[in-house]
Amino acid sequence: MQETEAREWLAALPAQLRAQRRIMERLLDLCLAQPAARVFLVSCSIGRGAADELSDVDCYLGCQPELVDEMIAAVRAALPQMGELVDVLAHAFRGMTRIVAQFSGCVQLDLVVAAAIEGRAPDEVVLFDPDGLMSSDRVVRSDIVTAEDVFEWAFLGWEALANVVKYLRRGSLWEALARLDQARDRIWALWAAARKARYPVFGLSQVLDRDPGDLPDGIEATVAGLDAAALRAAAIASAGVLSQVSQHAAQVYAAAVPDALARHVTALLQPAR
Repeated sequence: MQETEAREWLAALPAQLRAQRRIMERLLDLCLAQPAARVFLVSCSIGRGAADELSDVDCYLGCQPELVDEMIAAVRAALPQMGELVDVLAHAFRGMTRIVAQFSGCVQLDLVVAAAIEGRAPDEVVLFDPDGLMSSDRVVRSDIVTAEDVFEWAFLGWEALANVVKYLRRGSLWEALARLDQARDRIWALWAAARKARYPVFGLSQVLDRDPGDLPDGIEATVAGLDAAALRAAAIASAGVLSQVSQHAAQVYAAAVPDALARHVTALLQPAR
């Protein structure tokens, strides 16, 4: 996309995204002013055209490998120009640098700065690419589901439910609640995979992005507070939903599921007689 096209795309964004537009405009200005910058793209809800006034600005800035630190410093210096900056964090993320900036209200910038890569993934809008690095398609690992992934997510879901039982027996309700939430995270990932949602490893957000009305049967019963009886009931409900979504995902990806573990944990969840 040429600068004129990028400016036109930004200008055409809905009025409710004015704060997000200002952030992206300043980042585009920075790329045009910094020879180190080679790629600037926007992804997630803004890239898909599904953003609202609360949406983060999820983006990537690729630069010359030897000038990554210089680019990070330039971004940090430019942040106050993007809005009313509250605070910022720059930290290591998967071998890259992630800059998270909180602006006034609920607007956030989530920017990855790294050596430039090649290939554009789905739902990415490329606003700066003078070298044509984004002219080909790129497959992102998080958008791929394998039979091994399905087995692993199901196994970890059942393991989390086994830990719910353990912590309930110890009387540690906070730990039981944490493991129940972990089991539900696996349920969401499996359901996203079964429904062919994008980036299913991210679970709930991807399920809701695809269709917020298409949820696993019985998912509401998997929620509980700090009450032992309610936690056990929610864990039993989670076992039923986990079994259901595992089978769905297994059919789609020709995967095995951990049946022995599922039977064992289901028995553990039953009240003692």
